[in-house]
Amino acid sequence: MQARLIRFFALLTAMILIFLPSLADEAQTTTLTLKDLRENAPEGTFLAPGESPVITQDSYQSENIAIQIKRVRDEESSSDVTIADIYVSSVAYLRRGFPLGKWKGEMRSLKTIANESNAILAMTGDYSSLLSAGLAVANGEILLNKGNNLRDNCLILADGQMVTYRRREMDLSEVLDDGLWHSFLFGPALLSNGEAITSFDSKIRGTNPRSAIGYYQPGHYCFVLVDGRSKANRGMTLVQLSRFMQELGCKTAYNLDGGQSAVLWFNGEVINKPYKGGRRLTDIVYVPLDTADTQGK
Repeated sequence: MQARLIRFFALLTAMILIFLPSLADEAQTTTLTLKDLRENAPEGTFLAPGESPVITQDSYQSENIAIQIKRVRDEESSSDVTIADIYVSSVAYLRRGFPLGKWKGEMRSLKTIANESNAILAMTGDYSSLLSAGLAVANGEILLNKGNNLRDNCLILADGQMVTYRRREMDLSEVLDDGLWHSFLFGPALLSNGEAITSFDSKIRGTNPRSAIGYYQPGHYCFVLVDGRSKANRGMTLVQLSRFMQELGCKTAYNLDGGQSAVLWFNGEVINKPYKGGRRLTDIVYVPLDTADTQGK
């Protein structure tokens, strides 16, 4: 009997070892300590603890979040651009959301995902659930972890930094130890050492509606939405978008899913002019309403 038990457990151990690689491809949750980023924000950016959030047509302010919406006309590209300037007290308030909370769930409208996520501000994500290779991380959870030589990556770390890697430049084993909060997998990266990039070899480099995320310093980010594919708005090339993000003062910037997917949503309303009204999405990047539930995450 004892010999049989030994053989049984040896066989069980062998089977576990065989299946470990496949298990590594499934979602993994890491334990992160998210840094308090308040010291990076100008005085008065956030409300005092206990004060109720203040919402206007173009702004939201709470004890952990400050959002200001701005609309400009970019004459070079003949496009309307909507910019959401964002301060957060930690990256806990810069999140990714999925339909019904499922990464590989069915596609839904941005409005639906935003409402499910209790968002105050939301923008198109990266469609990484439809990809089979690369590093995708959301809210500290590793969703996809396979080698990728085709796409640039954008990482948001637990200390608030946002960094980008050109394809084939990122060492997976190293970045997984950096305290990953998000890893986006669409691209390309839009700046190089804070400077505009003058040429791209991407298949999507032509004129299109655009969604982009920009970074100034830990805790200070922006969502940028460029309208396009209409008589009133042509959209931007990647070169034009890169130049625009540099002129905003971003140190790092990254292109997310654009085209008909390019939608920006604030306080219950779509605030740009999506091509053909937009389309269903697999994911969003968003800022949640500042509630007791959010503060506990």
